[in-house]
Amino acid sequence: MTRFILVVLIFVSSFQAFCQDGYPKPTSNDGLLFYIQHNRGKNAFIYSINYSNNHKIDTDEPVKVTRQLFDKNGEIKPLTAIQKNFAYGIDIDKINANHYELAIVSLPDQKLYLTIPSKGKAYVETTVNGVKIKVNRLFIRIKDGTSGFSTKLDYILFYGTHKNKEVILKLEI
Repeated sequence: MTRFILVVLIFVSSFQAFCQDGYPKPTSNDGLLFYIQHNRGKNAFIYSINYSNNHKIDTDEPVKVTRQLFDKNGEIKPLTAIQKNFAYGIDIDKINANHYELAIVSLPDQKLYLTIPSKGKAYVETTVNGVKIKVNRLFIRIKDGTSGFSTKLDYILFYGTHKNKEVILKLEI
């Protein structure tokens, strides 16, 4: 398993510098779970804990998705209806009081699991190529020549930690 992770890290490390050179990080860290960026712009889609008015986690809708527009002075806005329903929105199923199954609407087969511990920070895990990781961010490489509803992906890079070590895993689409 260690050899597999090392091979993946070496293989994917060349993509990291090319794909995300100069990409800004989201400025809001309040409840940040992970974020997504892609090669067609430097804006970020931010997945964070959804707090209610009394700063408790909204158990009916525990994840809030917003976008940070770095090309517009870093404004944070809600998703558009198209983004929410066809690309970056999220489906949430409650497993129990502290665990939820999540799926990004455009990637429904890649299950994500939100854990809200009684103490400590909430986190999201997923399995990519047989390796379970805590997710920090994703980078989507969109195929050249595709756009709109016919957008196709080359791959997705999952950045996270596996057994307390930083990993980058590539998911071929």
